Amino acid sequence: MKCDPDLVRLQDELADVGTMAEGLNERALEILEALGRILPFDAGWLAVRDPERRRHVPLATTGTAEPLRRYFESPGADAELEHLGLNSAQRPVLASELPVPLPEICAWAEHLLPAGFRGGIAGALFASTGRHVGFLSLLAEDPARLSLADRQILGAVTGVIADDLDRTQEIATTARIVGTAEAGVVLTRGGDALPLPGLPDDRLLAPDSPILAAATQELSAGGPYTAFLAPVAGPDGERLVRITALDCALPDLDHLSAAVLLSSPGNLRGLTPLDLRVLGQLVAGTTPVPALAAALHVDSRTTTEALRRAEVALDAPGLTAVATRALRSGLRIPPGLSRPTRTGRR
Repeated sequence: MKCDPDLVRLQDELADVGTMAEGLNERALEILEALGRILPFDAGWLAVRDPERRRHVPLATTGTAEPLRRYFESPGADAELEHLGLNSAQRPVLASELPVPLPEICAWAEHLLPAGFRGGIAGALFASTGRHVGFLSLLAEDPARLSLADRQILGAVTGVIADDLDRTQEIATTARIVGTAEAGVVLTRGGDALPLPGLPDDRLLAPDSPILAAATQELSAGGPYTAFLAPVAGPDGERLVRITALDCALPDLDHLSAAVLLSSPGNLRGLTPLDLRVLGQLVAGTTPVPALAAALHVDSRTTTEALRRAEVALDAPGLTAVATRALRSGLRIPPGLSRPTRTGRR
């Protein structure tokens, strides 16, 4: 494609949206406004996709987009997009290029044609990471207004639009507060682990990892974040890693729920793995000493000594203060991680 001045201007505007506009809804609206200065459409719809609930959630609209809203709220909308190939990574599709006549497509027969629309361009939005981010639809009353040239321009910027709306980028920005992170993933509502931009993943953060299960359980108790230690079994014996989980859930929007980060354990203040397991049980609510000892399969004297070491290390008078400071500092091994997790890169 030759260097079209309109395309160059559009690419520059969309790049500015990604770096300057705050909030998904604001970015989405600015994207539609930028497209409207180049492409001749009457109504626009920009949405994010929640693949675990198989639905599209609107971020911004322009023009008379109410028919699109009603369509995407219908239970069969996502399945129809799948059937038409519109949920796949391909160039945007003109209404005239759809494999089925418009009157035979629910979106058009029941919503768009009755509203006076006769033409349009639509397509899925895939970020540079390969993640399916959302969906874009532009509609026109005159079927001839949106052309092959318009489709070519739009196809050249859908990746930029998807990156502008990719919430994993926002989550990665938040995750940078953990400056010591060596690996990380974005955890989804359903338990999947997606790449976190800017950090490698690690086998310890695979979807089936007990570490992710522990992070999910702890965040479900409430609070914006949690931190703890996890024992890892490697070729050189057992070691500890620090896990930090940040709650990033917007359940009404999408399936992304948390950033889970892995880093070195940091200063353990002289606490042993047994001490940290005792603190994990204590934070979980296990008391008194006989119950702690039974949970850890050690005798009461050993447990009492571990608690005394913890009181000194955390400068905490009494079990309540010990539990509070262990929780805040992340100096504990949760009960669900009593056995070391196997290491290894994916």
